[in-house]
Amino acid sequence: MLKKDELTDPNSCFSKAKDSERMFVLLARDIVAPNTIRFWANERIRLGKNKFYDSQIQEAFECARLMERERVPQ
Repeated sequence: MLKKDELTDPNSCFSKAKDSERMFVLLARDIVAPNTIRFWANERIRLGKNKFYDSQIQEAFECARLMERERVPQ
C-alpha cells in the first residue's frame, strides 16, 4: 500500500494498530523487502493463520511483486 493510502485508509494495518502496539515498516527501496514479505505470507500459511487465496496474503504477494517491479536502482 502506498504511504498516503496507509495513512488515510481506516482499514489499513497502520490505522488498526493499537496505540501501544509496536510496528515494523518495510520500504520498497529496501532490497530485502519483497523476500521478507513473501516469507511472512508463507509463514502465515504454514502456521494455518491464512490460506493462500486470502485477500491479505494475495495483497502481500502483490506488494512484493510491485516493489520488485518499481524498484529504483540505488
